[in-house]
Amino acid sequence: MSIQKWLKEPISTTELLGNVRARLERMDVKSAYISSHMPESVQQTIAKADFAYQGMLMLPGTGGVREFVGNPPQWLERRHNDNEYLWQLNRMTDWQDLLEAYSLTKNEKYGRKVIEEMLNWIDTVKITEDMIDLPLSYYSECHPLRALELGIRSYKTWPLVLEHLGHSELFTEEVLEQYVTAVYKQIKILRHVSPQLWPKADHNHYLMECLGILTTALYFPELKEADEWREFAIDAIEKCCFAQLTEDGGQIEGCPSYHNGCMFWFGLAVVLAKRFGFQFSESYMERYKKNLDYSIYSLRPTGKCVPVGDSHANNLAIMGGVYGYFALDDMTWLGLAANLMSSDEIMQEASRHVWRALDVQRFVSDLHALKGKQYVCDKQTTFWNRTLHQAIIRSGWDREALSFLFTCRSPIQNFHAHIDLMSFDFTAIGKEMVCDPGLFCFREDEDRKQFKSSNYHSTLLIDDRDHFAYRGSWDYGPQEKGEIYNVENRGFYQLASAYHLNYVPIVHHRHISLVHDKFVVIADRVEGLEQHKVQRYFHLDFTDVKEAAGGVVATNEIANLAIFTSEQGELAFLPGRLSDVNDVARPSTRVKFEGSYNGSKTFLTVLVPYKGETAPDVQIKEVMDGVYEFGYGERYQVAIKDKDMVISST
Repeated sequence: MSIQKWLKEPISTTELLGNVRARLERMDVKSAYISSHMPESVQQTIAKADFAYQGMLMLPGTGGVREFVGNPPQWLERRHNDNEYLWQLNRMTDWQDLLEAYSLTKNEKYGRKVIEEMLNWIDTVKITEDMIDLPLSYYSECHPLRALELGIRSYKTWPLVLEHLGHSELFTEEVLEQYVTAVYKQIKILRHVSPQLWPKADHNHYLMECLGILTTALYFPELKEADEWREFAIDAIEKCCFAQLTEDGGQIEGCPSYHNGCMFWFGLAVVLAKRFGFQFSESYMERYKKNLDYSIYSLRPTGKCVPVGDSHANNLAIMGGVYGYFALDDMTWLGLAANLMSSDEIMQEASRHVWRALDVQRFVSDLHALKGKQYVCDKQTTFWNRTLHQAIIRSGWDREALSFLFTCRSPIQNFHAHIDLMSFDFTAIGKEMVCDPGLFCFREDEDRKQFKSSNYHSTLLIDDRDHFAYRGSWDYGPQEKGEIYNVENRGFYQLASAYHLNYVPIVHHRHISLVHDKFVVIADRVEGLEQHKVQRYFHLDFTDVKEAAGGVVATNEIANLAIFTSEQGELAFLPGRLSDVNDVARPSTRVKFEGSYNGSKTFLTVLVPYKGETAPDVQIKEVMDGVYEFGYGERYQVAIKDKDMVISST
């Protein structure tokens, strides 16, 4: 196979292989240090590599368990009615474990498995030069050459083949020729189609696709388009930064999981810049630093991110912390994550990225230094992203803190959003209490519809209708205005206020406040009712939920929650599900308060987390229209005005 037509100048494959090897990091040095200082990580990596060696992978649609995908994998087979199964199979993320296991053990079976799979993929997935002229829509369809997969392979997994095997006898000149040919064809297509797919640079897909272009140009400057690819990708990643990362902090899609991914992707770009001798702009670096804060704000005190939108309740804020450290030499975000997670959890997740550290010894040493320490910070506890229309309010930066995320963005930015206007997620005293249901799946099915629906979130509905129409997994009906218009710290209480018009002519305002760092007050003001039914849903991460005086009580061995309301109406306990990872859900309970009303109506709800067997006793009394009083340790008065809620304490 001749690769000369891909190269700037005619050089032999022997010379090209020598050039590539000269650019690679010393994986033998890294593996020796990792082996001696991270033994648990080594054991886990080898265990996962053994599963991958057997062709046993966990993918979307497999129900959270490993499944035999073929040996070699059946690259073109779509299973479980799930496009994500095929797409993620073709990202080859299992290669990371196989390649690291090779470097750690020097057992050739792991490296040989990757080489065999790569060559089989190249033989199976035919890439011809005329494919660049296919309709743009082709590169969004379900096959291994979707644009996103072109990008992910090229920055995330295929370069690892070079790093871990490039110096070995397994990576022969013949293998290099096939590698270069396959990568060149993929990046040539990607450079053509990606800017057309994402002309505004406002989607995480474009960022990953540009990373693939950049990585290829850096590893193979001998390719004839490498200089143009490099300059294009650097400029495009800068554009992604300002199109996707908001000034207040938070990736434009408003999904914490994708935000954490973006902290990895934007941070990896900086790691590549450090390694290959160039820089991103000062404004890029400042915007990136500002956005690292959102990874911590959107992290529950229990160490799992709030799964609002298409997100999982995972610990990937650690990933933001790792790349904040790599990019900025700053431990702040890892330190704050360590306040909320065990040191073992920090080490386990960070170990997935340790191979990318330019100074492994320093990184591992700094990680170990986090053990047993409480990281002190001066970050505010009230956060407002005006672009995302999200408010995140917390009592502190420890595991017992109270914290909620409140969201109201309409029209939505893209279809990763759920139909969850003025929904919230609440954690207190070590327990997730009122929860966003999470992602569960991307399939076009009833599960997807249910997890996206309004009544699966903790919000208010009219006549049990979604806030706007669900037309499909990636399709909604039109949306009216909805926004968070005020967020304030008023001393003993922190407040966020929002409204939306999606039930026009009915208008709904919701105010939510953390009071004295002990409980949450929610006021719903609904105007324009004409014998409409109003439902207020609370999706609880509890299965033991009972009616109690003035509301309900939910109990658990960790902590409990009492919900008191000024207007109970008809009370129903409905089954729910909460999902932390793809295709896996646990049972939960949805509490529904329902009644029929005319004109304007105000509802006051008080959420009191507590431990022990004795439930608090909170009696809410309406003393005049829109003014309520109740006692919990102290006497409180709550006055709901047109666009405000004022709380006073006596």
